[in-house]
Amino acid sequence: MAKNDTVLLDGIIDQRMSDSTAAVTERGEVFELLALGEMLKDFDLSDEELDHGWIDGSGDGGIDGFYVLVNGHLLEDVEDFFWPRSDASIEVWLITCKHHDTFQQAPLDAILATIQELFDFSIDNSDLQGSYSDELMGARTAFHYAYRRLSIQGPALHFQIAYASRGDSNKIGDSVAARASQIERTLTSLFSSCSTQFSFVGATELVSLHRQSRRFTLELPFVEHLATGKQSYVLLVRLEDYWRFVSEDGGALRRYLFDSNVRDFLGGSPVNEEIARSLADPSGPDFWWLNNGVTILATSATIPGKTIQLQDIQIVNGLQTTETIHRHFQNGNPASKNRSLLVKIIVTSDAHDRDRIIRATNNQSPVDLAALHATDKIQRDIEEILARNNWYYERRRNYYLNIGKPPERFVTPIYLASAVVALILKNPSKATRLKSRFMRSQVGYDSVFSAGMPIAIWPVLTNIYKQLDTEIPKALSSSKSGERFLGAWRPLLALIVVARRLMTFSYSLAQLAAISGAAITESEVAEAWNLVDKVSNGRKHGKKLKAGFILECCDAAGKAFGILGANDVGRRTIATPVGPAELLPDDFLAMVDAILPSQPWPPGTHIEVAAKLDSRPMRVSRAIQQLISSGRRLRQFNGIAYNIDGSVYAVDAARVSQSAEELNSAGHRFAEPND
Repeated sequence: MAKNDTVLLDGIIDQRMSDSTAAVTERGEVFELLALGEMLKDFDLSDEELDHGWIDGSGDGGIDGFYVLVNGHLLEDVEDFFWPRSDASIEVWLITCKHHDTFQQAPLDAILATIQELFDFSIDNSDLQGSYSDELMGARTAFHYAYRRLSIQGPALHFQIAYASRGDSNKIGDSVAARASQIERTLTSLFSSCSTQFSFVGATELVSLHRQSRRFTLELPFVEHLATGKQSYVLLVRLEDYWRFVSEDGGALRRYLFDSNVRDFLGGSPVNEEIARSLADPSGPDFWWLNNGVTILATSATIPGKTIQLQDIQIVNGLQTTETIHRHFQNGNPASKNRSLLVKIIVTSDAHDRDRIIRATNNQSPVDLAALHATDKIQRDIEEILARNNWYYERRRNYYLNIGKPPERFVTPIYLASAVVALILKNPSKATRLKSRFMRSQVGYDSVFSAGMPIAIWPVLTNIYKQLDTEIPKALSSSKSGERFLGAWRPLLALIVVARRLMTFSYSLAQLAAISGAAITESEVAEAWNLVDKVSNGRKHGKKLKAGFILECCDAAGKAFGILGANDVGRRTIATPVGPAELLPDDFLAMVDAILPSQPWPPGTHIEVAAKLDSRPMRVSRAIQQLISSGRRLRQFNGIAYNIDGSVYAVDAARVSQSAEELNSAGHRFAEPND
């Protein structure tokens, strides 16, 4: 049977390779993405979220996927995360994927060696002995931060370690099984209160996970209902029935039922704490007396008896209530199972009406501004113009994925925003570093998704980027073709190819729109790549190319191809609000403080810290100044750190020839501004 499952799994991989225009052509990489996506399917992660935790590469410590989830939500950016105030749970997924026919011991040896050091938080980042990538160190830092921040709550901590291969999970060698048990014991010994589970995921399991489709047609039993005659219903539903309605067979919450771009959670907010207390007290008033209930959108609804059958379900309001109910019953608490919840159901297929309902229902409580942008007119206009060109614009995250459209035709807002920044603002460095949080500033959002841009420019940007995704692997004729590689190099190569076509980096929007009809060729991309590879001259680059390197490449392209206006590159960026500098939040200060080395640190330390935190160097520099002003760090200048009384605390031997004792003996005192 396992051999047949291997054949089926290979067929799934073949299909993904043949269908994808995103040029993921290396078989092992396709297998990795398939395995990561299937194992994390219950969390309904977007492509960007899946890529965030995909850390495979040099210095990965044997870990291909490192995901930290707090209350079921992926932790990407500790600064912008909605932290729960109580009842927190931290789930850490550590996944290794090998395109092997068996399960082998070597990958587990690597993971064991890594976790013994990486998860020992008594060791500072700077004192780790292993050679770890920035991506792995960033994941460690984020988990460490979450663990420290939530420690006062006593969060439930669970580690999921998975080894995926094409092998048979029923045929695990004794030494391999023993190593898996050792990994579990090691993690348990490092964290006094945690649970661990090691899983071998073979061909049979991956095929089974792949077959588990998301169900958008479900039945919901009810106690009473009211029909308005306008395709809308108000129901009273038993809490236990609602819990089963929103839960998978295995118990996980069906997160895909929530309109994915308007899903925020507030964790243990006062409101949710009150909901939890009400659920725990079955003797109190009926639940629906105390709660506003939930709102569900559907495209059709029929009522056979005491059950309503719904199609194309989206729960657009009531996430806080739903998550609290789900956790209450999932933890095995039977209290309140026969109490009732108020459920409002609106039946409509009109996209505009659905967007208005989503915005209206979510504006009644605090919701991230970036989430509500999904319903903006400009976003719907982009979706429509791209649809005319056979692209599916995921303005509502995972919408088209969840209804089964072909992934190779997807365009996400962050993908399109990268094209704007690279090809219109002409700032490839910023494009490689782009995150969706820029949408939280109305000024930044408007500078990228501008209603003043001609509507026809959006398909042009999409076509250019998608053509680069196809031609880059052909031009390189190597395994450097995955999304991580493309995400780093696509903006720069696209800009050089377009500028060469137009013979200037200072081209206008009208000129950019005019190149839409001519296909980008493999030779154009190959020549651009050969140029940037020559400029690189063996330098290592991560997922984010530095601005200085970008300028070097554009200067070289100008000289090699006769392209004018290279000095226009990098001068424009996403707009930011103008106003007085505010004090940075304590959470960010603590994170910077945890990463800073002992003083005196060398020049450029703020840049290294910023790279690890995926923050701006200027912001980290401000944080350091605040740490110094508050007395949490010492003043320093020219390689000398000073005590609060002005005496010398320590010196950087690489920059200062005298010792601290010698300087103090000579009467040296602090008298200069901080560096």
